[in-house]
Amino acid sequence: MDAAPTRMSVPAGPVQRPGAARHAVPRLVAAVLDRSDEREMLWTAMAAIAALGPFVPETAYTLDHGPPQRCPRPHPADPAASRPGGTSGRYGNAATAPGAAQPVAADRLDRLIGALDGHSRCLDDPGGPWIRAIALRHRDRCLGYLVVRILAAPSDQQTADADLIARETAAALAALARCRGEPAPPRAFSAVRDAGLGATVFRLAARSAFHEALARAAASGGGEQAILRTLYEHTGFAARTEDLCGHPRARAGPGGPRPEPAARDREELVRRVRSGPGAVRDRDRLTVPIAMAGELLGLLSLADPESRATDTDVSALEQTALVLAPELAHERRLAELEPRLRHDLVEKLISGAATDEVFVQAAGLGHELHRPHRVAVLRWPGTIARAAVGDAVERAAGRLGLDVLTGVRGETAVALLAGRDTGGEALYRAVSDELGTAAGAVGVGGPCEDCADLPHSYDEAVRALTVRRRSHEPHGGTGFEELGLCRMMGAGDGEREADRFVREWLGPLLDYDARHTTGLTATLSYYLESGGSYDATAEALRIHRSTVRYRLQRIREVTGHDLGDVDTRLNLHVASRIHHVLDRPR
Repeated sequence: MDAAPTRMSVPAGPVQRPGAARHAVPRLVAAVLDRSDEREMLWTAMAAIAALGPFVPETAYTLDHGPPQRCPRPHPADPAASRPGGTSGRYGNAATAPGAAQPVAADRLDRLIGALDGHSRCLDDPGGPWIRAIALRHRDRCLGYLVVRILAAPSDQQTADADLIARETAAALAALARCRGEPAPPRAFSAVRDAGLGATVFRLAARSAFHEALARAAASGGGEQAILRTLYEHTGFAARTEDLCGHPRARAGPGGPRPEPAARDREELVRRVRSGPGAVRDRDRLTVPIAMAGELLGLLSLADPESRATDTDVSALEQTALVLAPELAHERRLAELEPRLRHDLVEKLISGAATDEVFVQAAGLGHELHRPHRVAVLRWPGTIARAAVGDAVERAAGRLGLDVLTGVRGETAVALLAGRDTGGEALYRAVSDELGTAAGAVGVGGPCEDCADLPHSYDEAVRALTVRRRSHEPHGGTGFEELGLCRMMGAGDGEREADRFVREWLGPLLDYDARHTTGLTATLSYYLESGGSYDATAEALRIHRSTVRYRLQRIREVTGHDLGDVDTRLNLHVASRIHHVLDRPR
């Protein structure tokens, strides 16, 4: 086997390929089969190589137990070869594109080729063009070289295809030499070429056609499904893609869904796919990795229960995986980028920094802002990530038939809910079901017709959440409209004013309870909530009626308030309710 050519950088320049490159390969078959001339054969192979990659034919050499002999072009007077940007008939592109390297001097090239050891090499010619000598080796013997100029760095596949044509050409040259030594006409050589170089050219033509079909499918906008359909139509085997956990992504061809393997079998398959080059057989199918930049993105497989797949089918499978890799990588990048875009958009809207561009950005994320909205803020225990809460909100909104846009601010998840009739309690229950725990709270702001009012709705939602979390029932959902008198609390001056009101009416009683570890404040609250009923207060506190009477007398003495006065009872009742909210739950 030839030594691998040295990898090296190539000067930048236009990649000059024949305009009809995709049609050139099939036409070469006839040229190979119709001629037994050595020179015709070498330059036909040269044209095939030029049609497959960024190569320009330079010259060919033969070896006959001596120094390399230059093999000139069969038709040197072809006028197309002398035109800038033209082609030399069926032998590929012999002209130099603007900015490309000029042909190397003949004597210098002869010296470079003469110094080779019978293997393919990239020749480093300081100050000259980048050229590659492709050795024509057959059974450990070098029969000559095909020399091409390199206009741009070829892909690994293009280099491999060129080497394949060189090997088949060497086999045909060896067959031609054997035929010349026999008295019979060289009919046997035609059969050799039919099975050798001709078959190779046909395979490369089929591969080129499949490449074009894959490219069209990738550019059609049909995505993964269109690419798989192309593979199925080319091979006749059902194709499918799946993620690394075995979950199906897309499918083309007959047959139902394949049962997902056990976790241990899946891990073993992924390990085999990662470790070995080429397709891996997994029971009734052939599987190849879909990978990009060293990252495994998924698996692609062909259903082949009878092991009928040929090398051509396996090659098509591997080519399809290469085309699918950018598709899946792009999808993954979008999946990673979309939450960030949503977060940034929500932040702009609730902070008052929104511009007219937010409508376009929201539309790009599939959300319509030209509707009434409410802002909801949600907080669950610290063991549950805010991103998980946001995902749960989106799933819950889908169940409730709501259109939602989610983001994160501080310790809370933020949701922009489209519509007017969005209750906090219904959203709380749906999110609790998704997260599997009810240990959270939801605050929902008032509706706003214009997105410019979303900051106000956000402030209301934060206030509703604060009141809910500081109440005696901290878990649940609360809308701003439900706060009633407690709207003054939750943030800013309103909360400070509420604190002062509570201290004014309940301060002495709170201080007494703190010093003596009593529950006079709670007794007063239950008494006022029950409408002044001794029996209801005693039952709620599980104490005797006379104990309630004693405690109320003690409250009058500590506070100096007359509980029989209507205004006093009202103020004490309000202060008691505010205290229940502002006093953080244990």
